[in-house]
Amino acid sequence: MLASSPPLKLLLVEDDVDIAAGIGDYLAAHAVQVDFAYTAAQARARVLAERFDVLVLDINLPDQDGLALCHALKHECGLQSPVLFLTARGELDDKLHAFAVGAVDYVIKPFAPAELLARVRAIAAHVPATGGAQLRVDGYTLDLHGQLLRCGERRLQLHPAGFAILRRLMQASPASVGKSELCELLWADEPPDSDPLRTHVYHLRQALDRCFGQPLIDTVRGVGYRFLADTAGDHDEPPAQP
Repeated sequence: MLASSPPLKLLLVEDDVDIAAGIGDYLAAHAVQVDFAYTAAQARARVLAERFDVLVLDINLPDQDGLALCHALKHECGLQSPVLFLTARGELDDKLHAFAVGAVDYVIKPFAPAELLARVRAIAAHVPATGGAQLRVDGYTLDLHGQLLRCGERRLQLHPAGFAILRRLMQASPASVGKSELCELLWADEPPDSDPLRTHVYHLRQALDRCFGQPLIDTVRGVGYRFLADTAGDHDEPPAQP
């Protein structure tokens, strides 16, 4: 007996709560798993936290234009999932802009829910997501869901602390990130009494050097660290043993 395929997982980015609820109810009744975001900020957070088969975006969002959001998700967050725009804006320029920023389909409100469902299924079948959100710097790709750093054929599975540090450094690259910001990232408002950040960075560097054969993290004296794949940065000395 063949196993049934998992339901489609869809992120609906729509600021009108009533419209979102109606779409969600219809899609859920047809075996589509729907998650919701009502702002661009929420959409970014959901994309970085989960992998979706399809994103359905409105253009008119309260905190950012949906077209700009789509571009940012594709080019800054490394979104691989196909995007369908569902919007009241039906001008040709809007449609052309949507396809230019990475959309694969465009539906104008008002719409028939059955047509939206058919389009979502067709997109998922013919333009499958090839992976989760990613960061790319100088030939290195960080899988944000799998916590895996890749370069060519080489792969490094990262531990949670090392992944959190590397993710922030790659997001900021080529700029540096201060030590205080990294400490807050790892320990929020409860930093430890000792200096474990130095230990985490040291072990992360060792793992990166062994896997990729070159130093990837610079020390910026008096500031913090930065990710620069094309330079041999200063290394910290091994952390002192207790």
